[in-house]
Parts: sequence; structure tokens; C-alpha cells
Amino acid sequence: MPTAEKEQAVRLLEERLKRSKALVFTDFHGLTASDMVELRREFRKHGLEYRVVKNNVARLAAERVGIKETDSYFRGPTGLCISYDDPALAFKVSHSLTKKFEHYKIKGGVMEGVVVSAAEAEQLANLPSRHELLGMLVSALQAPMQQLASVLHAVVRDFVSVVDEVRKKREGEQAPPAS
Repeated sequence: MPTAEKEQAVRLLEERLKRSKALVFTDFHGLTASDMVELRREFRKHGLEYRVVKNNVARLAAERVGIKETDSYFRGPTGLCISYDDPALAFKVSHSLTKKFEHYKIKGGVMEGVVVSAAEAEQLANLPSRHELLGMLVSALQAPMQQLASVLHAVVRDFVSVVDEVRKKREGEQAPPAS
């Protein structure tokens, strides 16, 4: 039976896991204390949370929220990157930090309830962010509107040109002949 302190830790982590959109399980063995401070600072800068977790506590919390098939991620030192907003952001930032810190490795993750391997986590890291996808959508929607505006402008411009030519022709017909 877990102690009251461990039970409290499981409940707190369980609450975080329920609210999360994405989790990235990492191995940080070999990082120095200053590396860990810098690592956490990078995560905070992007609105992410990074926790070093005890494997048994994390395993229990994951089971309670219905995350299965993650036992292999709870071996050795385990860090947990939690994203509450943009699911892809946790994978992007974690992946970029693997390049910056030699001893920082991604074990796998969970994206909106689906368990992913380390290789799949890398693929998710290469996806455009939600912000970038929204920008692409706006551009895709904006292009036809710009084309329509251009066509309508051309019709008005051509109409004005035709009316101007008709005016010039009529003025030419009404002018007295030059003697």
C-alpha cells in the first residue's frame, strides 16, 4: 500500500495528465544541474511544464487516467514534458532540445490519448504547429478572395474605360469641323 505522501504525488500527477494534450517521456541521465535549469527554462519559455517523476508514481498515474502501454518508458531516470495547449509543441521543443543537450533523449510520448514511440515523436516534432497550420488555412482562404477582388476590380476598370471611350467618341462627333 502506498504511503499517504506517494498517494498525494500520484493524485497530483494524475490531475496534470488528465488536463494535458500531450506528454513526452524523456531520459535526462547525464545532464548537469545547470543543464536541467536551462532545460526547464526553455520549456517554461514555450508554456510547457517539465517534471522529473518517480517511475512507480508516473506508472500509477498513467494507469489511472487510462494511458496504457507506457511501462517501457518508466525505466531509468524519467522526465515528463507536459503540454496543456498545443499538442505538437511539446514534441517540437523536446526534439529541438535533444540537439542542444547530448544526454537528453526522447523515450516516447502520448498525444491526445494515443501512445507514440520515439520515432513517431520525432515525426510529430516535424509537423507544423497549430499556429502555422492556422496561418496556412488563412492563406488558403484568402487567395480566392484576393482573386475575386482582382477580377471585380478589372470589370469596374474596364467598364470605366469603355464609358470613357464612348464619351470621347461622342465629344468627337459633336465638335464642329475645323475650318
